[in-house]
Amino acid sequence: MTVLDDHTPSNGHSGRSTPPAVTPPGPWSFPQVARHTLGNGIEVHAYHLPGQQIVAAHLVLPTPLSAEPADREGVATITTRCLDEGTRRHAGEEFAELLETEGAGFGIEVGLSGLQAVLDVPVRRLERAFSLFAEAVTEPALAAEDVTRHVQLRLAEIEQARVNSAARATHEFRRAVFAADSRAARMTGGEPDTVARVMAEDAAGFHASWFGPVGTSLIIAADLTGIDIADVAERAFGNWRNDDQRVATHEPVGPAPRTAVLIDRPGAVQADLRLGSYATDRADPRWADLTVAGYAMGGAFLSRLNKVLREERGYTYGVRLGFNPLRAGGSYAVQGSFRTEVLVDAVREARELLDVSSRPFDATEVAEAVAYYAGVSPLRFATADGVAAQAATQVLAGLGPDYLDQSLAALRAVTPDSATSAYADVVDPATASLVVVGAADQLAEPLRALGYDDLVVIES
Repeated sequence: MTVLDDHTPSNGHSGRSTPPAVTPPGPWSFPQVARHTLGNGIEVHAYHLPGQQIVAAHLVLPTPLSAEPADREGVATITTRCLDEGTRRHAGEEFAELLETEGAGFGIEVGLSGLQAVLDVPVRRLERAFSLFAEAVTEPALAAEDVTRHVQLRLAEIEQARVNSAARATHEFRRAVFAADSRAARMTGGEPDTVARVMAEDAAGFHASWFGPVGTSLIIAADLTGIDIADVAERAFGNWRNDDQRVATHEPVGPAPRTAVLIDRPGAVQADLRLGSYATDRADPRWADLTVAGYAMGGAFLSRLNKVLREERGYTYGVRLGFNPLRAGGSYAVQGSFRTEVLVDAVREARELLDVSSRPFDATEVAEAVAYYAGVSPLRFATADGVAAQAATQVLAGLGPDYLDQSLAALRAVTPDSATSAYADVVDPATASLVVVGAADQLAEPLRALGYDDLVVIES
């Protein structure tokens, strides 16, 4: 006879329990947005997220970096980095202390399609923090000493990037893929010669010309229970006016001719690779197919590229392929770091793997990709910060608030044939540009023998 006590299960299997059944995830949608327009035209996008007690706010200005003067590229980065260095009402240290008192964090994001000022603050401190947030954006001091300091920091940042092989490869790849006359072909934060010219009057002029309410969006995500967010936003930003504000157009980015570049790193024991070309953007009807194809080819640990080049060959710690959309146009790239002695073999095999003419994507690969994106979305957007950042991305890309739901629905409609067809339309290994950062004395001739007879070697 078995005597049951408080620690013995009564299912007839002493010490064992029946595991819970695993069921597929339920339906998920991106949070709904409530929209309001302030008196000065700023569009407020409010996401009510019960339980999220930290507000994530993004003020999005749709000023593309192509608006920068050609000889002062980098001025947008310098200007935005100075926003929280003090205002006309509060000097730098005082302003920092006021933000800290509210438990607020201030940040900026600079991209080709626009600029963002970002605030994180506890919900209970929202109103006072919003006042400071608006103050930083609408009336920054842009003091000469602050501008000079950030110019010097940016120049040091560029030097660090030049000696970092991965960063250098990424920079040179942009030059190789995008038309030379486009802003996308150059560093987001500006090149050394243009950054060095930025003065306080340039930052003030850029702010006066491009910061204003026209076209600006304010995105707020948090538990907004009991908060009249339209009223809070109106009191913080509603008086912002700029009769001299300019409105830029978003010009499409064109492709560059195919090229092959080797940046010499004498004695380097590994080489950084970028292999890819001009591509497309999220508005393309093939985007869902390309997303699935990219995951199968190089977006997962056991994707085709990583399975062969890492797991089977041992050439690298990791290699990936990604599609990187701009507002209009974009690029794709295979990227990874390889031992110098295997780099040429890795390029040869990568080109073979990229060609899907003899091995189209199959149903298992498509199903795994769709399951990944369907499963990761609820996790990526489980926080206010994740929701606000995605909403800001959609605004800057010119996409509607229901973009993510439409995207997930499109992913579920992808088939092996549609993924293979879209991928083959965009990815052609024969026309892909090559960028390598590594030892030229070991790599230049073997790469030329591989077919890159137009290879240009650049001293680092």
